[in-house]
Amino acid sequence: MSPASAVPRESGVEPEPLSTLPVRFRGTRSGSGPVTLGQRNVLRWFGSDGDRSDVLPIFVEMGAGHTLAELICALGVLVARHEALRTRFRADGPDGPVQYVLADGELDMRMHEIVGDPIRFIGELVWREVAVPFDLVDGFPLRVLAITEHGAPVVVVLLFCHVAVDAAGAAIVGEQLRALLAGRDDLAEERGHQPLDQAEWERSDVGRRRTKSALRYWDTRLRQVPQAMCAFPPHPDGVPGQVERRMVSSAVAAALRAIAGRTGASHSTVVLAAAAVFLGAHTATPAGAMISICGNRFRSAWREYVGPLAQDALVPFTLADDALFDDVVRQVQATTINAYRYAQFDSVQLWEVIDAVGRERGTHFHRDAVFNDLGAAGASAAENAPEDPVAALADTRLEPMPDRSLPTAFLLTLGGVTDTEADLRLHTDTTRFPDVDGVLLAVERLLVTAAVGDVRMRDVPDLTRIAPVARGEGWRVVDSSWVDVAAVEGVFADLGLPAEVTVDGDRITAVVTAGLTPEQLHAAVLEKLPGRPSAMAPHRYVVHAAERSTPVEGAGR
Repeated sequence: MSPASAVPRESGVEPEPLSTLPVRFRGTRSGSGPVTLGQRNVLRWFGSDGDRSDVLPIFVEMGAGHTLAELICALGVLVARHEALRTRFRADGPDGPVQYVLADGELDMRMHEIVGDPIRFIGELVWREVAVPFDLVDGFPLRVLAITEHGAPVVVVLLFCHVAVDAAGAAIVGEQLRALLAGRDDLAEERGHQPLDQAEWERSDVGRRRTKSALRYWDTRLRQVPQAMCAFPPHPDGVPGQVERRMVSSAVAAALRAIAGRTGASHSTVVLAAAAVFLGAHTATPAGAMISICGNRFRSAWREYVGPLAQDALVPFTLADDALFDDVVRQVQATTINAYRYAQFDSVQLWEVIDAVGRERGTHFHRDAVFNDLGAAGASAAENAPEDPVAALADTRLEPMPDRSLPTAFLLTLGGVTDTEADLRLHTDTTRFPDVDGVLLAVERLLVTAAVGDVRMRDVPDLTRIAPVARGEGWRVVDSSWVDVAAVEGVFADLGLPAEVTVDGDRITAVVTAGLTPEQLHAAVLEKLPGRPSAMAPHRYVVHAAERSTPVEGAGR
């Protein structure tokens, strides 16, 4: 078990460092300019104090014989090499936020001597540290913890602010630190593509055309997909909260090799397809959509880029009853490739598109079903790789992960795949998915069964052993979305305007007594839709008022 998967709570760790040493850096340039699309996206959703989703930790184990002086030297090289790690931000630019790259300076490396069990000690220390917000105005988007044993460094923890790197960028810095400590001496020679360069490209004619086409794609797809994948009543055993679990499975690794070999799809695509199949079957939403986080590292200059490039891709899918799992994999492969072409955008402009489509449809798009591939692929000795995924099921391990709060109901992460193991992590809203282990095992069964035989979509509920959600009489499919009449009436009740709501085909009608126009009612209802995946604004309002003898009717749109 790694420090990242430890879940200590009261270990008695003293959070204050034993001492602090400066890491001095001197880069080749300073400068300022507009933020990149990725930086702008992160700054837009940057959380409040203690939001742990803003912090990306990387653990680097130190080999025997390395000294603190060597570590400080290597860190100085990396901060000088990657401008994102020595960038500060201001919100006072005429066109929005501005990034400021410092040419030289120093950041602190804090040292902590291990007390007690190392895994528990490091896990507790990092868990506390990731709750501390970054100072992006006067500080740096990187914090360094040096974990020592008998005074010698044994583990380095790099804590990145998400505005400086995405998961791929964090992994690049971690690998380069390992390389520097192993003796590689060429990493200080190349400057490479930096966020200031990225911002300049994004404002070029080519970059602007790309972002405009992304907005058109999202506008089109948002009019076709359900407003939420997790629009269903709370589970009878559900309790408010969120939980995350990790599954390490040799069976999934073997299954992914078999399915990818047949279909030509990547491991990532196969897991995304499995998530879509499970959710589509479980929620009775055969024409659905998932968010897949796209790394956006298509251009050769961007492959070693350290900065936030990853953004959301909207991936639709369709599950016909008689379709085979391999058919769905190939379909998802095609739709994902297309969606990834349109995953670079200005997040402010995208939300303007989302809001405009929502006003027209009477919906609110809920980013509630997400897939993320962290891209940590590797290889191991071929003789250890399991060939029979069914036999390998006995080796599956389920482990706890630290609790964190995320604005999703279902987040499946592919942590990595080797010849011998696949790392899957599931974070869920326990109101709707209380049995997180059961869902992970259901995805494993789906992949293993599909690897050794045909799996048709109509057989998925029985195969996964997860009962489809139960919906009452008041539920209807309206404009591709599951809608609960009671939830729509609940919106009006919260507005202090009891309403009678009916559904006729693809049209919802609300009869309301109010001193408002249909347009005013529609605007008020739309404001209440976030966080209500099963509610939709009516298509027609019949408004009664004491001062009028006849009702006023209108769409409000």
